[in-house]
Amino acid sequence: MKTNQLINAIAADAKAPSIPISTTVLFAAGIGIIATGLLFWTMLPVRGDMGAAMGDWRFLMKWAFSLSLLLTGIAMAISLARPQWSPSSKLLLLLTGPAILAIGVVAELISLPASDWMPTMVGTAPIACLVYVPLLSGLPLALMIVALRRGAPARPAAAGAVAGVIAVGIAATFYATHCQNDSPLFLAAWYIISTVIVASIGAILGARLLRW
Repeated sequence: MKTNQLINAIAADAKAPSIPISTTVLFAAGIGIIATGLLFWTMLPVRGDMGAAMGDWRFLMKWAFSLSLLLTGIAMAISLARPQWSPSSKLLLLLTGPAILAIGVVAELISLPASDWMPTMVGTAPIACLVYVPLLSGLPLALMIVALRRGAPARPAAAGAVAGVIAVGIAATFYATHCQNDSPLFLAAWYIISTVIVASIGAILGARLLRW
């Protein structure tokens, strides 16, 4: 390439408007929600007592937990996508979901006899939770990794892990409408394990794909 051509190419790139990383992350999350919703409705039915469940604080706790993962994860992903990111109080955002869940667990432990704690935690079909939540997380995780590649994460593994948290937030919100287990104890066991699995996969992908 001749010098003049190189100068013209650089000038053209400088004039090209860049899309803010926050817009890219939000767009990827939105597409992830739509794609996961479509996949969910082709795979699993919504529980038959959905109307009654909406009046149960334990079911609403599931949504509070999953949506807090989604929203705080998005906020963290936007921050982590920038090269100047450094540890700060923003890390505390990720404790919102576990804090909400902890309140629910304490409330249930108080209301249940000790003999019911373990059966309630095991619930019914816990393996299905470990299968479907990570499975439904696949598409949004891939989309978030692609979105974060348009940024410049200073900590690729951490950014990938947060992408996994966002993906679980989306997947768990949909799966909650199928899952019959509304106990915070069940949530604390199996949904948390699912979150760790997907976040770990995200961290591995991030370490490999988000370096610059």
